[in-house]
Amino acid sequence: MSGRVRVIGLGQAAAGDDQVGLAVIAHLRSLGASGRLELLVAPEPSALLPLLETAAPVVLVDAVLAAPAGEVLMLEPDELEQRGLSTMSTHGLGVAQAVALARLLSPSAVSPSIRVVGVSISRPERFRQGLSPEVAAAVPRAAEQILRAVSSDEELDHA
Repeated sequence: MSGRVRVIGLGQAAAGDDQVGLAVIAHLRSLGASGRLELLVAPEPSALLPLLETAAPVVLVDAVLAAPAGEVLMLEPDELEQRGLSTMSTHGLGVAQAVALARLLSPSAVSPSIRVVGVSISRPERFRQGLSPEVAAAVPRAAEQILRAVSSDEELDHA
């Protein structure tokens, strides 16, 4: 795999379980992974457009509406819509649409390898700090899945 993998956590800090992407990035930082990974955050999917412009593999970490809460899923961006999974956004543009738009606007600049690590949540609550117990328990599992995928290379290179 060429270049440092870019891992981008999405979410809003004051929206309950929607902040799970931010929590996974914080957990990866606490493990010292910032030496191996480029760890970034984005408040919502439209902020991804310039961040997807890299030759390195990209892993997006976001909350997805699905049951049961606390499941960790490794997906292709296209699979989000195919499986009926909705990522959280207050701006109407989801992760799959942001990736498609970035590929349309800058086809040669966007990473050829983009994966999504989704953590299933029920419904986010505005103005709520902290994660539910189920989603909080998923944070280390999501971080571990990212680290395993990065070290095995296969999970990210086939995208």
